[in-house]
Amino acid sequence: MTDQQVSQDKFAAYVAQKIMVLYSKFDAPQLVALSGPDCTGKSTLAIGVREQLNSLDLSVALLSIDTFLIPRHLRAPSTSEFIEYFENAFDYAALVQTLETLKDSASSANPNSCDIVLVEGVFLLRRELYNWWDFRIWIEVDTSVIMNRAIKRDKEYFGDECTVRRVYENRCLPAQDYHIQRDLPKQNADITATFEHEMWTVTTLQDKED
Repeated sequence: MTDQQVSQDKFAAYVAQKIMVLYSKFDAPQLVALSGPDCTGKSTLAIGVREQLNSLDLSVALLSIDTFLIPRHLRAPSTSEFIEYFENAFDYAALVQTLETLKDSASSANPNSCDIVLVEGVFLLRRELYNWWDFRIWIEVDTSVIMNRAIKRDKEYFGDECTVRRVYENRCLPAQDYHIQRDLPKQNADITATFEHEMWTVTTLQDKED
């Protein structure tokens, strides 16, 4: 699927099929990361992928990195706002502990264990976490779309549009640029996709290598 444009539903089904193939090869729980910049539609896509996997008779635990968000007043100080966001906004140690617990639960034949652990959120493809994932998905949209979505989504939380713009211009967008340069998430993902004009343009790792 090189540079093929698909709808949201078809993209979710495509991702689910790829995960299903991976699971069938190893017959063991698979840890899947669905990552990308803020406001790229990760949560919505993750829900769609979970529904598709459930229809394939696979049980799915869906987690969000936001579960591991550290309140700003508890974060370690940093020299810049965007580095603080990248390095200290999330409890990565707690995330790893959770992944370990889920893996151990499955390996011990726990009847309540899941076939797939699908984690969605920012910075999941940072190099410190890379080896935890059996499958990696990276999605992105244009910066202007990110800002428009952020204003709609976060205006009430931050209080006004100007504050949302400041937060994204000084914190979120520079942190994502730093992550992209530091960790090369797009190059290292098994599937990458760009959303434009209500369609996803999708590339798989095999396509990139070809």
